[in-house]
Amino acid sequence: MEQPTALLELKDFKVHFHASHEKTTVVKGVNLKIQPGEILGLVGESGCGKSVMSQSLMRLLEYSADVSYEGNILFDGQDILRMNPQELRKVRGNEIAMIFQDPMVSLNPVFTIGNQIEEVLKEHTRLSKKERKSRVLELLGLMEISEPARVSKQYPHELSGGMQQRAMIAIALACEPKLLIADEPTTALDVTTQAQIMKLLQKLNLELGMAILFITHDLGLVYESCHRAEVMYLGQTVESAPGRDLFELPKHPYTKGLAASIPSLTGARKEKLPVIPGIVPSLKENLGGCAFAKRCPYATEKCFQQIPPVFSIGEGRAIKCHYDIDQGVSLL
Repeated sequence: MEQPTALLELKDFKVHFHASHEKTTVVKGVNLKIQPGEILGLVGESGCGKSVMSQSLMRLLEYSADVSYEGNILFDGQDILRMNPQELRKVRGNEIAMIFQDPMVSLNPVFTIGNQIEEVLKEHTRLSKKERKSRVLELLGLMEISEPARVSKQYPHELSGGMQQRAMIAIALACEPKLLIADEPTTALDVTTQAQIMKLLQKLNLELGMAILFITHDLGLVYESCHRAEVMYLGQTVESAPGRDLFELPKHPYTKGLAASIPSLTGARKEKLPVIPGIVPSLKENLGGCAFAKRCPYATEKCFQQIPPVFSIGEGRAIKCHYDIDQGVSLL
């Protein structure tokens, strides 16, 4: 059966930061695909490269760092890394949009919510001023905001965290992008508001057919919301699986550690929650073998000496590991 054409495809994608005549590779040869209308979860600890990679998809890092890239970012058949500034402007905020972690930092405090949504429409569409005003109210209504006319005239500081995040989503959706990058959009929100935002994103995915790259620490959200998931560690993906399979039957030792650290809601688990020992190594450290070996309870001498390739372990599943721990066998 012929595979559908991916909306977004990364091919051996690398990101390098340059400082003091040194080059540090922070994303190390990532390969992944997002299909049209798909929700792909990207999971991992802080410092694993998730946000750096997501911002690189629109080349946003170039404004704040000396950065270079290798590989390909193919979006709708075009390589974003080969685009000139004019071509990039047509993609950013129009065909690819992003929701950042903290809406209070991302929203401009001196402009009203309506003005900030309208700015995107003015940049990327040919709507008249009257049509833009109408579209602003339509978008706020789509965010399930009960009084869109009032909210459009308010400033960010006048809104709650949940309302600010809904406003950020409205800005991102203004031009009906093909791909929405959601970088931990519920991190700063309470549990109830978090559930409302996730339900809203799933609804928009279904109704608009919009693909979503959902970045999170929470495997539970991946289980509930994502069609597929990629686990990232130290700038590389170490496991790929359907969202529910990743939660119910993790394969890579790192994913197993993440899953084991999730608290039980039934009260059945009374012992202390397990944690993954150690911390994410420095990106400048030359590890020589598997990036996770120092923290892995299953590591052997081979793990410290050889970088594992990516192995397919079933339909839609792959791990970057020398062993299938569950089967107790080497994958080589």
